[in-house]
Amino acid sequence: MDKTLIELDFGAISIDNSTFKSDGYRFDEGILAQLVQFKDSPVKLVQTDIVHNEAIKHIGQELEQARSSIFKAIRSADKQLKIAEKIIEQASNLLSIEGSEFEIAESRLNKFYESTGCLKLEAKNHVDIEELMQTYFSTEAPFEKSANKKNEFPDAIALLTLENWAEENDINIIAVSQDKGWSNYAKSSNRITIINSLAQAFEKFQPHNKVSVIIKKIREDALLQSNNHVLDSIQDSICNSLYDEMIDVEANSAFHYDWDDLLVSYISHELELNRDGLVDVHVVSIDTECILLSVKASVEIQIEASFNFYVKDSIDKDYIGLSSNYCITSDEYETDILVTLAGNFSEDFEGLEVCNVEVLDSIGRVDFGFIEPDWGNEYDE
Repeated sequence: MDKTLIELDFGAISIDNSTFKSDGYRFDEGILAQLVQFKDSPVKLVQTDIVHNEAIKHIGQELEQARSSIFKAIRSADKQLKIAEKIIEQASNLLSIEGSEFEIAESRLNKFYESTGCLKLEAKNHVDIEELMQTYFSTEAPFEKSANKKNEFPDAIALLTLENWAEENDINIIAVSQDKGWSNYAKSSNRITIINSLAQAFEKFQPHNKVSVIIKKIREDALLQSNNHVLDSIQDSICNSLYDEMIDVEANSAFHYDWDDLLVSYISHELELNRDGLVDVHVVSIDTECILLSVKASVEIQIEASFNFYVKDSIDKDYIGLSSNYCITSDEYETDILVTLAGNFSEDFEGLEVCNVEVLDSIGRVDFGFIEPDWGNEYDE
């Protein structure tokens, strides 16, 4: 990272667990992967043991859920599809991973800390119990006047850990969090500033003069608001991200059903605008060769699927097939998009090369609403 960062007001960054969770704990891709820029830099990435333990708990829960889903799917394949026992065993071995949920989660986090040079702070070394209890009984942020304020102890410990460590090291911290309690605490903090977007936080640590020049150039030349190859690449990447997307299909019906032949089609997208009506773009990182930008888009898609319907015979308990139906619906979702550009930013944008576009999110789930057989097709044959 550029040496001019030493002169910046902020010397450290910390991420709360809700931010990690919203980005799916994907430490090796997307926006979280950009945290590697802080390794061996003047800016320190710090993590409290409270947030560390919360992350382990949530990662472990997701691992447990994934293992349970795999077990149920394999069990169903064995029971319903009568797949050979040898094949079932091979599939089970291929889809398994050694270690407990805790061990796997901790290993992932430690690998992330190593790749980013993250410093883990132990609360016992930085939090005074008397200070903590005073904050609790006087109902100071992050504690709130509610019956559940005892649940805010982890946040209070994490924030006091960051505050006192920063004071000891004479460093100001940016904490990335969307938590109301964290924001309220920061209002009276001497050391902690809350930013609710990781992309916005990254921008604070880029060389200021270079960032301002590039952002000005992007806005004045309407790079992200007129027809050009950069916008074309963003649209192409959104379309490509829809192929082979794993989507959970939901629907309501008076009949049993299954579905297949899912088809997702791009309709349109709009980039998020700021208060000035310009595309809200943030500089995530800059080096001598390229720049990484972050934008947010609202994407509209069309989803098509074939549904097969069944009723259960009350006598022999078998499922009897009814007519099928081909259903179509539309939906929207939001996604962050990372755009890597290379070239001379002092010249015309037509000379810029789009090195990579990464669409970070997908719709995940779609609801077709109420569905039923197409009775008109029942006697087509």
